Amino acid sequence: MKIRIQYILIALLMLGSSVSAQDWIVPDDQKNLANPLPYNLDNVKKGKELFLKNCKSCHGDPGKNNALPLVPPPVDITSEKMQKNTESDIFYKITNGRGTMPQFKATISDDDRWRIVNYIQNFNPAKQPLLVNAPAAKAKLLASVNEQERKVEVFAEYMVNGAFNRLPNTEITISAKKYFGNIQIGKVRSDENGRAVFAIPETLIGDEEGFVNIVVTLDDSYIADVVTLDKAKVGQLKPVPKLIQKGILWSTNDNIPIWLLLSYIGVTGAAWLTIGYILFQLLKIRKLGKQ
Repeated sequence: MKIRIQYILIALLMLGSSVSAQDWIVPDDQKNLANPLPYNLDNVKKGKELFLKNCKSCHGDPGKNNALPLVPPPVDITSEKMQKNTESDIFYKITNGRGTMPQFKATISDDDRWRIVNYIQNFNPAKQPLLVNAPAAKAKLLASVNEQERKVEVFAEYMVNGAFNRLPNTEITISAKKYFGNIQIGKVRSDENGRAVFAIPETLIGDEEGFVNIVVTLDDSYIADVVTLDKAKVGQLKPVPKLIQKGILWSTNDNIPIWLLLSYIGVTGAAWLTIGYILFQLLKIRKLGKQ
């Protein structure tokens, strides 16, 4: 049996090695696809988010060569081997997968797969890098809730040359604070004046009185204190299960059949009598032991 397992392992290793040695050929009809999404900062940033969520666990951190030890090994996206692929090659491979590389055709939309391509090409020497590993900028958030209009109003600033300036065209995340963490409600982008207005969904559920603790944050590109707007009455009332309801067997004595109530009392009484009898016998034994 052990010999058979060894043969199976050797066969799997040989199969993995043969797959690794083969070039990944992209079909001719897929070679000339053009990326429909522009190579700009917004698409590259979204592509980075998608890469971190779906690809980093195997491919590792860009430029760190810390991919998982799979067969064949996942390629570092900054490497020459990766960057010699055209944008249509990368899109095809993300879409269809091969071997240990899963296919994302069914789980990631076409546009989002092209955004991942944009992010990977951010490391291509022939492309202008749109994401720079710069330290996060210091920022500041001010926010308030208009309960009547069900809106969160936000004003964002960031520091430039030692002074705070309006932070334009920046994504702001609105979440609801829960016991186990924050649940994202949605996102809004600041205008040229650093202001943004977020419409609270009608479906948002609050506590038993409709109160919601709203959290306002910026992304990791900025260092800013999280703003929490406590007890904003903008949510639907949280449904509370009723422990006593008419028609439920055990909810009130009126709904319990008399025979079942008497049976319950009889069984409970018998149990207590049994316990009392056992305790009485233990006391008798103890007294006899002292004589």
